[in-house]
Amino acid sequence: MAIIAAYLLTALLLNTMADVSWRFRPCMPDFLKNNNYLYNLNSVCRIIFFSFFFQKAVELFSIRRLRIFLSIYVIAAGIYLSVSKRFLTLNSPLHVCESFILLFFCITYLIKLIRAEQAFVAFDSYLLIISGLAIYESVNFFVYLFYQYLPDPESEFAHNIWYVPDVSFVIFCLFIARAFSTRGKLET
Repeated sequence: MAIIAAYLLTALLLNTMADVSWRFRPCMPDFLKNNNYLYNLNSVCRIIFFSFFFQKAVELFSIRRLRIFLSIYVIAAGIYLSVSKRFLTLNSPLHVCESFILLFFCITYLIKLIRAEQAFVAFDSYLLIISGLAIYESVNFFVYLFYQYLPDPESEFAHNIWYVPDVSFVIFCLFIARAFSTRGKLET
C-alpha cells in the first residue's frame, strides 16, 4: 500500500499545481499558463507507480519483466514525445497508451483471480484498488482516444467532456480511500 500512498501524494502535488496554474492563468508568466504537461507527467507517473504496484503487491509479473517493460515504455514515450514535440499540449496518444496498459494489467489480474478459483470470503483491498483503476481507465480510454478528433476543441462540448475524467478520478480515489480505511480496520 506504500506504493499507492506514494502515487496519491504525487498525483495530489501534480493536480494541485495544474489547478493553481489554471485558476491563476491570467497572472502567470507565459511559460506557466499551459498546465497540460502536468497531466502528461501524471500519466507517466501513474504507469510507473501502478506497474510497481502490480509487480510488488499482487505479484502479477516478475521484477525482471517489470524492468524490461518500464524501460521499453520510458524509451518509447521519450522518443514519441521528442519526435512529436507535444509534451506541452494534452497528449492523447500518451493517455490512450496509459489506459490500454493499465487496463491490460487489471484484466490480467482479474483473470489470475478467476483461474485461482478461490472463494472471496475476506475483504481484498488490492481488488478494490484494481477495480477502481479499471473503472477509471476504461471510462477515460474513450475520452482520450476520440478527443483529438473533435472538430472544435474550443467548443462547449469539448470543455464539458473533461468532467468525465474528473468524475471518474473522484470515483477512483473513493475506491482507494475505501481500500485504505477498511484495510486499517482489518489490521487493528
